[in-house]
Amino acid sequence: MGTNERRERERKRRRDDILASAWRVAERDGFSQFSLERVASDAEVGRATIYSYFVSIDDLVAEMAAEALRYFRERLERAESLEAALDVPVRLAQLKPAHFELLFPQGRDARPHMASKEIRAIQETARELIGRLGRVAERQSTALPEDARVRAALIAGISMASATVPELKASTTLRHQFQEICLRGHPKGEEP
Repeated sequence: MGTNERRERERKRRRDDILASAWRVAERDGFSQFSLERVASDAEVGRATIYSYFVSIDDLVAEMAAEALRYFRERLERAESLEAALDVPVRLAQLKPAHFELLFPQGRDARPHMASKEIRAIQETARELIGRLGRVAERQSTALPEDARVRAALIAGISMASATVPELKASTTLRHQFQEICLRGHPKGEEP
């Protein structure tokens, strides 16, 4: 292995370490307290070192958002049923709250690095992925509105309510009953 390959491998490892520190800071402190100073402290490097890997805090947060979107997309693609797919945002909110917060912010964050055009595009893609779950519902003979926009909004509403309403997020049984009622009008095993 040559010197250039070794340097490149070391550079990638350092970049990955900085990203891991950024996620630790986001998970521990939330994005409201997120800063390069905190990331540098966690990574045990100076701010200048971070700038040699990420042009700006915008660049770092955009890379985090892209990583969160890849993780989210992979989980949705692995879901074997609509119910499992609807639970993906819930699991994301439970297991990786910073990923969820970055992809599905609950309010407007005025800080430029949290509201960049790139971040907004990634967030829109995450919402579109949820909306596409309507196709899965159609294959499972779930009665949904014919209008694709209305169907996407309904699926997104069910999924986001499941991920953000504390009682639904905490109880798989209640959450699945809620989803069943929203999708079919009555819980499984009960006739309308």
